[in-house]
Amino acid sequence: MKKGFFLFIFVVVSCLLRAQTHSQIVLDSVVVASSYPEGKQDLSVEVRRWAEKDRLAGKEMPYLLEMTPGVVSYSDNGTGVGSTSFRIRGTDPGRTNISIDGIPLNDAESQSVFWVNIPNLGMMTKRLAIQRGAGSTAFGTAAFGGAVDINTGYPSDRAEGYFTGSCGSFNTQNVGLNLSTGKLFNAVAFDGQYYRQASEGYLDRSGSRRQSARIGAGWAGKTSLLKVTLLYGEEHSRLSFDGVPYDSLETNRRYNMSGRYADANGNTQFYENEMDNYQQTHAHLHYLQKTGGRWTLNTALYYTKGLGYYEQYKQDRKLSDYGILPQGAGGTTHAKSDLIRRKGLDNDFYGLSLSGLYTSNRWQINLSAGANRYVGDHIGKIMWVKYNAGDVEYNRNWYDNTGTKNEANLFAKATYHITRSLSVFGDLQYRHVNFKLYGQDDDYFEYPEGFLDTTYVWNFVNPQIGVAFQPGKAHQAYLSFALLNREPNRSDLKNTERNRVTAETLYDAEAGYRFNNDFFTAGVNLYYMYYGNQLVATGRVNDSYRPVMENAPKSYRMGVELSAAVHFERVKIEGNLSLSRNKLLDYTNYVYVSDYSAQVEEFSSSVDIAYSPSAVGAFIVYVEPVKQLQLAIAAKYVGRQYYDNTGSADRMLEAYLPFNFNASYDFPVNHVDCFLQLVVNNIFNIKYSSSAFVYDRTVHAAGVTDYQDRRYFPQAGTNFALKLGVRF
Repeated sequence: MKKGFFLFIFVVVSCLLRAQTHSQIVLDSVVVASSYPEGKQDLSVEVRRWAEKDRLAGKEMPYLLEMTPGVVSYSDNGTGVGSTSFRIRGTDPGRTNISIDGIPLNDAESQSVFWVNIPNLGMMTKRLAIQRGAGSTAFGTAAFGGAVDINTGYPSDRAEGYFTGSCGSFNTQNVGLNLSTGKLFNAVAFDGQYYRQASEGYLDRSGSRRQSARIGAGWAGKTSLLKVTLLYGEEHSRLSFDGVPYDSLETNRRYNMSGRYADANGNTQFYENEMDNYQQTHAHLHYLQKTGGRWTLNTALYYTKGLGYYEQYKQDRKLSDYGILPQGAGGTTHAKSDLIRRKGLDNDFYGLSLSGLYTSNRWQINLSAGANRYVGDHIGKIMWVKYNAGDVEYNRNWYDNTGTKNEANLFAKATYHITRSLSVFGDLQYRHVNFKLYGQDDDYFEYPEGFLDTTYVWNFVNPQIGVAFQPGKAHQAYLSFALLNREPNRSDLKNTERNRVTAETLYDAEAGYRFNNDFFTAGVNLYYMYYGNQLVATGRVNDSYRPVMENAPKSYRMGVELSAAVHFERVKIEGNLSLSRNKLLDYTNYVYVSDYSAQVEEFSSSVDIAYSPSAVGAFIVYVEPVKQLQLAIAAKYVGRQYYDNTGSADRMLEAYLPFNFNASYDFPVNHVDCFLQLVVNNIFNIKYSSSAFVYDRTVHAAGVTDYQDRRYFPQAGTNFALKLGVRF
């Protein structure tokens, strides 16, 4: 793929040399041309333009979104730094379409986004739009929970620089530099950012060292615009995704069991290199051309390279699971042994998109086509085996398999203004997906001789229609209906019996109203999301006892989202509240008996969907007592939620309501603008866990149920960060 990358750079440079040199045109069309139907833009979509002081020191993107209605953020190591994620309306990130400058960011196989791979992406974002519910997506995975569009913007017209540095609890440090050349020769502009971060993490041995960089270049003409972006992220993180055992929450809620083993004397030790190491590089080229008529044409080329691995110490493991024969040592033949393994990824993702935007007095039409290809190599290596008779070769491949995913899509979006106040909109997308898995797998039970050799093909048609009504500037309302289809991800397909899982379908009906004037803003959004064949955990495991996802025939989410804001001269108050019901219908859960010889079925006509709190709210008050000083206090409420689909009180996270405080002070130094910011998180030291998981629930003959291996992700108590910013 190196040749392909250099060819991409050659094409970029060639296009830049041919670009016209005139005044800049609007960039938003380059990023996502009519990404959302016009009638829905101001209602179900939250658009945020962050000032530097709004970007909390060191926090990853999910924590910059948590004040949005229906969003719940969570962190593996408890700090919001490192491995983080979020859910929208209880929907996991693998069902949320996320793009950066219009380019898919979701991993093609898992369909999720790993924010840890691009540290401080929030610091590089100039504009962000979040749509809840069935998103109007152009490329990439279907937006079952929502869509997030990240816009890195266009280089500034003026030369400027910005330095930020922060430090805080858990020895967290973050420094960054943002530079822009301004417009050179009245045509070209460059900008770039670099960030370096380190933290010890809240959980024991959960620290990380990370860095990221972005370089942007833009040429603008009277009728054309060219933008090039190179983005790089690198992370080295201690593993903490095993969570904290339930019996340690009260005695040591920072306990991290990753890498634990017993030495020759029986003493507990922790493997020092229990780490995740990964780097990711993105290259994007956008070219926009306005015609002499009403059309704007947009072309994008993109390439993403990912490479890395994580290393683990595994104790007392079956050697046969790793393709290793029993080993003789000390006069004994050992079928089990301690070992060190690596699981790695080497993947390439590249594609092309073409779109045309037509605008007139009554019409806005966007036609687009795109195609991309993903090739992901999964490689496992054995680095060391405790009992080795000499025939185990270290650093050899334990498994080596590949996933290739090819996607092509067409879509058309249109808005027609019947009158000045009434419009109708529609969105029709066609997706063709071909996904092939082949090679030796790490699971030596599920497939004959551990080999994968399966191809899946899907063809989806995803329509969306609606009507918008705006009788005046202060009032807006809309009604919409969408049907979306989504393919299973790699683990859904691999960790289950062949052909057991099928594609999911979502029917989403939404209605919204918003009132807005200079003093007061209020909105209400109603939704009903009905799922056919939603993939959920049922308690069933595969032949190697790994939990698998299965299709639940019927399920739904329904709710109301309320938001309001009041603006005074020096005070601003904002708040939102989401109330919902999230149910699986006619659901069967499976529980293994104690000897794993059979499973017991547990049927329920209605049970809560996991990770779906029925109440989520946020509240924030901004005060500016003097011109240079801004104060804010914010609270995030997340109601109780279950972390499996049994509806059992023993599988429930309690509700939590942490408060955060933020103070920033602006001051000039020799005509240089500076600010100092203090952030205090969880000021009342609330003890809570934002996520959890469980497995190995067993039923004995007497009907007694064991709850084994409940793991939690407790969040940090009171902690702080101090940040300095200098603009020059």
